Parts: sequence; structure tokens; C-alpha cells
Amino acid sequence: MAKSVFPVSCGPWAGMTEAQVLAARNGAQQALIQLMSGKRPQSVNYAQGDGSRGVSFAAATQAELRQNIREFNILLGAATPRRAMRPYFR
Repeated sequence: MAKSVFPVSCGPWAGMTEAQVLAARNGAQQALIQLMSGKRPQSVNYAQGDGSRGVSFAAATQAELRQNIREFNILLGAATPRRAMRPYFR
């Protein structure tokens, strides 16, 4: 029987339960979809009676989001890391 990795003991996801990792993976997938479809805002501005306000978001790249999703899938056991290619001589 495989040993459970939850809660995660080390790394950037330390202390996360399986449900939290699953929710984070789903959020990362949604962010990737929004980024690819152009629906994710990078800056938002609005004006009120006493002045204007602005909010800026640091945009994640597709590569960063894909790497996070890959790490979440490995933690969840949904994907295995790719094996190194080795030459085979006959």
C-alpha cells in the first residue's frame, strides 16, 4: 500500500491536505484557462467620488501555471513524473 503524502511534509505545499491541494490544482487550471482565453485582467481601475483607485495583478505565465498543475498532479497521484530517456545499444 502506498504511503500517504498528506498532509504534505515539506516544500512549497507543506501542511496542505488532499482537499486543499485538489482545490489549489482546480484554481490553477481555471487561471490557466482564463489566461489562455484572455479573460484574466492584469490591471483594474475605477473612480469614486473622492478619487480614483487602481489594482494591479502580477500575471502568471502559462509555463508557471503548467508547472504548478504538474506538481499538484504528482502530489495527488494523478500523474507520474516523466522518466529520463536513456540510450539503448544492441
